[in-house]
Amino acid sequence: MRIDIFLLVLLTFFSCKKAEEVNSAEMKPTQDSPVVIRDNQPEKKLSDEEILKIQQEEEKERSQIVNKYIIEKANNNFKYKIYCEEQKNKVVNFRKIKILKSGKLIQEIKIPKDSAFIFHDNEFDFSSHEDWNFDGHQDIKLIKFVGMVNAEYYLWIYNNKSKKYDFCQSFSSILSPVINKGSKEIISKYHVGPTEYHFETYKYKNGKFIKTSEEVEGGDY
Repeated sequence: MRIDIFLLVLLTFFSCKKAEEVNSAEMKPTQDSPVVIRDNQPEKKLSDEEILKIQQEEEKERSQIVNKYIIEKANNNFKYKIYCEEQKNKVVNFRKIKILKSGKLIQEIKIPKDSAFIFHDNEFDFSSHEDWNFDGHQDIKLIKFVGMVNAEYYLWIYNNKSKKYDFCQSFSSILSPVINKGSKEIISKYHVGPTEYHFETYKYKNGKFIKTSEEVEGGDY
């Protein structure tokens, strides 16, 4: 009799344990497998015209003017106002120079867009106290472009008859010019590549600068 009661209790215990395991398995959340969505469509290839249009739109966005300001200089009883336009890409264009005397506008020099510009304010270079053609009158020079090592400039020579400044086209092709007052020449020293160095001299004759000598060193590498 006792054995029957023991077997009955043991059977009841295992039945309850099995029911708990089943309930536990039913209540345990199942982990869903990750769903992978594949796009089998091939990547669209842009045409040259579409790429060019995108590039033009990006350039237009970068060239938007975000700031306009004036840099003022004074010398020779003249006041010089250089009008600047800063673009979104940080490039600064020079658009015109106004020359005043005793508050009166004497001359206005217009500068085509993108023909004279700098990438940083510390590259700004304007002078009105140097005599570049050695005629006894001071001229005005404005930075045109600054490269990695060389620079180009615009020059307007003072005309004593008209009392205004005349643009000198030939000066713009002289790289990194320096005045040599002793010989009354313009010295140009620049290098092309890492080892090729150029040394040039110029004389002002008949309204333009003429190259009078040139030496090239290095270049073989």
